[in-house]
Amino acid sequence: MVALQKESTNYVINFRGLAGEKMRRRKKEAGGTVELGQLLEGALKQLGMKGDYDRFRVEQKCRAVLGDKISRALTRVDMKKRTVHLEFNHSIWLQEMNYRKAEVLKSLQRELPELGIQELALGLSRGGKG
Repeated sequence: MVALQKESTNYVINFRGLAGEKMRRRKKEAGGTVELGQLLEGALKQLGMKGDYDRFRVEQKCRAVLGDKISRALTRVDMKKRTVHLEFNHSIWLQEMNYRKAEVLKSLQRELPELGIQELALGLSRGGKG
């Protein structure tokens, strides 16, 4: 039942349930603020795109750790289970990465702990020189 009452110059609408009680408002949850990253991650997970977002984050972090020269040689970044796969366009860069493999792995584990990265696999692109 809806009742309309006039209070001074404003109208107040009272909503009453079947038992004649006033309907209660939901209490606001404490906190109120959510980080944008958490919000985005939750939305992507619901849409089934969280894996793509995780791959994007891993690729961005890899490129930042590797630097400009090696990043240009990086042709593919993929993540399957807890292994990050990196492919390079030339065997020289692949050899260089074999020396830096432990450093890059530790950096990824430190910066992205929620992904649980355990291994770094290196390879040469199919169209690469070598």
